[in-house]
Amino acid sequence: MDALLARRIGAWVIAWAALGACAAVAAANTDRMVKVGAGQLHVVQGGSGPFTVVFEAGFASDLSVWRKVLPEMASQARVLAYSRAGTGQSPARSTPLGLEQSGAEFEQMLVAAGAKPPYILVGHSYGAFLIRQFAARHPEQVAGMVFVDPADEGLEVALKRVDPARVLQDQRMLAASMPPRWQGDLTLVQHILDAGQLPAMPALPDVPTVLLTSVRTRAQSDFFQETPVAVRIKRERHQAFFSQFSSGAHVVTPNSGHHIQLMEPQLVRAALSQVLASATELAAVRARQAARQALAEVLALEAPRFSGSEHAAAQARVLAAVGAGKFSEAELNAIGFEVLSKAKQVAVATLLFKYNADTFARSDNAADSYGEALLAAQLPKEARLQFQRALDLGKANGASERALEGYRNNLAKAQTQDKQP
Repeated sequence: MDALLARRIGAWVIAWAALGACAAVAAANTDRMVKVGAGQLHVVQGGSGPFTVVFEAGFASDLSVWRKVLPEMASQARVLAYSRAGTGQSPARSTPLGLEQSGAEFEQMLVAAGAKPPYILVGHSYGAFLIRQFAARHPEQVAGMVFVDPADEGLEVALKRVDPARVLQDQRMLAASMPPRWQGDLTLVQHILDAGQLPAMPALPDVPTVLLTSVRTRAQSDFFQETPVAVRIKRERHQAFFSQFSSGAHVVTPNSGHHIQLMEPQLVRAALSQVLASATELAAVRARQAARQALAEVLALEAPRFSGSEHAAAQARVLAAVGAGKFSEAELNAIGFEVLSKAKQVAVATLLFKYNADTFARSDNAADSYGEALLAAQLPKEARLQFQRALDLGKANGASERALEGYRNNLAKAQTQDKQP
């Protein structure tokens, strides 16, 4: 385990619990105990929005460690922080809890608390193991992640190649500083670190992610993991871990120790704001893709019926799908031309362009596109009306001379075709 996370752990955990719990709870709309299996966990929740930000504290830490982050984030999203068994107000279990057991309680807690996905998961230190485990198991529920100086299962193995004696000394000093109530849990975590790997799990989802790394060093530290050589290796390993994500940032800070959320909470808040913004943008893109796919499926089913006795019903179903998709003028225009040019379905395209021109009645572009579909449908008289409308709207809207020239050319085509016998 990161030796930094437990330096004089008994003293600061008690102090933070006393000073921080009130501040964290003050930001919440709900503060309660939820039933998890045969035990209970203390949970605070608040805020509103499409995403739920879930905070997972480090080893032997309770929800109060998020007191400098939780209040502001509750103004941007739904938030949930909790204390694992044996920390804060959450009763301890009768036996030590390893990663699998704590992970199971984490999942049960989300259900019991009524926390709704999509989740933005925030994990500090050992808490990073837990959010990774959840994200790997439930990728469809995770929209983003923030790692706050995360524990690295392979760090101690890597450091042993440099100075195995000092790594062993770190482990002994950590165990000696740990209160008796956490000795059993620490032993289970140490098994992971000795093995240098987490239990087998699927790959993490490629979601917007920010990783915060403390690179503060103490050359003469009693702890090897605080020395420049160890911090350099940690930074390199954090960067390697982060490289699996295609969106986000790896932020390093020399100004904070292990508890960045307390020493530089603005970095955690900024990371969350970045991930929320990226997740919101990605959700919008996926929603548009889903809407287009849904419409494409309806068009594929209904297009063959446009020439039969079910013509009117098929039109109604297409228009219902278009309305449900809430497409912009530009989106529907692009879809219409795909149907007209690629699929060669003139009747369907004409319906789509008519809907677009009616819905966006002040759009010269929509009127012009509708005219093109009418011209393709061999309806030059109706096309002339739309091209003239596009020209008039274009002048009123301040359209470019190039656009106006295009409308005039289309109008001329329609006039020529209308005169043909």
